[in-house]
Amino acid sequence: MKSLLVGTLLGVAAAPLAAQRPAQPPAPPVSRQAMLVAEDNRVVTDAALAPLTAALASRDPVLAARAIQAFGRLENAKVIPRLLPFLADSRPTVRAATAFALGQIGQDTAAVPAVAPLLVDRLSEEPDPAVLGALARAVARLPYRNVDRATGARTALLAVAARTLPAEHTVEVARALESFARLNGRLAGPSPELVKQLRAFAVYAAPDAEAAGKVRRAATAALIRIAEPDDALLVRMAGDPADEVRRLAVVWAGDSVDIETRREYLAGALIDRSAAVRLEAVRVWARRFQASDCQPLIRALRDRAVAVALEAIDHFAPDCPNAVAVGETLWQLVDSLVGAQRNDFTGIAAWHRGAHALLAMARLDPPRAKAVLSRAGASATWQVRMYAARAAAVVGDPERLITLSDDPNDNVREAAVRGLIKVRGHGADSVYRAALARPDYQLVIAAAEALAGTPERSRAAAALQTALARISAERKETSRDPRLAILDRLAEIGGIDDTLGLEPLLADFDPVVAHRAAGLLSTLSGRTRTATPRPLPAPVLDQEAIDRLRGTRLRVTMSPTAGGGRFDIILYPDLAPATVARLVTRAEQGYYDGLTFHRVVPNFVIQGGSPRANEYAGDSRYLRDEISALSHERGTVGMSTRGRDTGDAQLFVNLIDNLRLDFNYTVWGRVVAGLDVVDSILEGDVIDRIDLVDAGATGSQP
Repeated sequence: MKSLLVGTLLGVAAAPLAAQRPAQPPAPPVSRQAMLVAEDNRVVTDAALAPLTAALASRDPVLAARAIQAFGRLENAKVIPRLLPFLADSRPTVRAATAFALGQIGQDTAAVPAVAPLLVDRLSEEPDPAVLGALARAVARLPYRNVDRATGARTALLAVAARTLPAEHTVEVARALESFARLNGRLAGPSPELVKQLRAFAVYAAPDAEAAGKVRRAATAALIRIAEPDDALLVRMAGDPADEVRRLAVVWAGDSVDIETRREYLAGALIDRSAAVRLEAVRVWARRFQASDCQPLIRALRDRAVAVALEAIDHFAPDCPNAVAVGETLWQLVDSLVGAQRNDFTGIAAWHRGAHALLAMARLDPPRAKAVLSRAGASATWQVRMYAARAAAVVGDPERLITLSDDPNDNVREAAVRGLIKVRGHGADSVYRAALARPDYQLVIAAAEALAGTPERSRAAAALQTALARISAERKETSRDPRLAILDRLAEIGGIDDTLGLEPLLADFDPVVAHRAAGLLSTLSGRTRTATPRPLPAPVLDQEAIDRLRGTRLRVTMSPTAGGGRFDIILYPDLAPATVARLVTRAEQGYYDGLTFHRVVPNFVIQGGSPRANEYAGDSRYLRDEISALSHERGTVGMSTRGRDTGDAQLFVNLIDNLRLDFNYTVWGRVVAGLDVVDSILEGDVIDRIDLVDAGATGSQP
């Protein structure tokens, strides 16, 4: 009955997969250039997909696997029938690619009933360890909505986990269990068997020490979500050679119901050799023990890693029993930022400790912080002025926020607008309307949101429409977010006198904007309006030029003002050709020279490459996602997005294993030299330049 149901859902024959092995008659040569263009176009028609379909018949397993991967990246259930026969292909590379592709398409919940039974069945039959890992990860990440289907998947995954596999493939099984615990653990309910297996993986050992560490890291990340920590395992983890295991163990210990029993354990983590572990311990201590003892946080202010010191500053709370001493220490840092006083903190960053201390003082001692806001707001460093705006919002200083809303830097203005929303509300509507005229997209979004419920509808509508017309005329794909924010605000406040001003958007180059405009115009006119988007011509990709990038690196050299140093990123042009091509082109054009790492989230990522140093400013054309089976391990480099296929040449480096980013963000490279430089980068640190260099003997593929 199950096979008949699946066959009916997919519109394909329900015969056993083994009987559906694709015939492989001699096929004409397949153009890899045509395959690249077909994947890049994202059009799901027989004609558009013809090069990929032709490649499926190739005797070359690499070529066939690439075509299958491209089909999976379409994330469209219509292509499932093309892929199903390849689950039983004789070539392991092809079967693994098919598992990945079906797992990616299966992120559409409507496709789960079709693909889940087939993947689970194949999991029990598959003999190849590498394919088992791919199948396990596909089964684990499907978004189940049915309890029986979820528990069946868990049973199948545990059966695979119980098998003896080489360490490199056990990594994938452990990551599959982590995905299942994170995405489907609540639906499937508690499982002693799953916890038992994860505990075994948490102490996994193998001759391949690197792979064994990855198994333990994935298992610990999963245990955090589904099990209460036990002392014996925590003690063992405390001595683990892998920094990431020790860091995750701190997170796990911090979630203990009986936290007092973990005090000594966490005190040890505060002096761990790894800054990532110490930073995590600061977070846990501040959350669970600060009310009784904040002395460890005071000591952390002198940590040799600036990120750890900043974390301590950020977490001081009014219930700290050493509040007076903390206040004086923070004041010393603030005064070193805005006054003439020197302090004795060694290795102090140019502005970071003082700016963070100012924001902390705004919470702990508002009058004292307010007294120095004028000096902080006049700093020559725009990031300090931005922190001053944030502090002004905390202490409730509308005059300072009004002043900063006219700052030369739009990131400062945006922080001021966000503060005015809280402090002044619609009393500052004139500021919000003026902000709509600025070129920065992040600021325009903040201004559009600030005008929600404005009493001056007609004036707001006029300013919004003017901004919309100006931004639309720029014809940048990356203008989607501010334009949608404006359309949403216009729909909410009304007051639109000239609806014809929105008519051109029906044929906009951005389909998302065109459809949103059609909905708004339909509401305004009382008759259905239809979007007829006209996308911009797709950039032409050159497969031969991309092939030449194998064995090359991007070398990121930081500015001397940021401490200098450099790090090398090996490129993965076969996994992410469009992304690598764009980044290399922009690097060679000097696009990144002088830009910053504007977003630094310790124990998560650093992100940079924005011309305006914020999330919403990037290259004018979107990049499609190129999702692969490669995990977001520490040191891998990804492409920042704000939704599917919205990369804008901003890059991020994973500071830890970020498994929750897997299958959602493109991985296009890995830091292979200078990871210590990456770890030391602070908010606002400047990229001097990015160069393309030969990787020498280092391979380009993972």
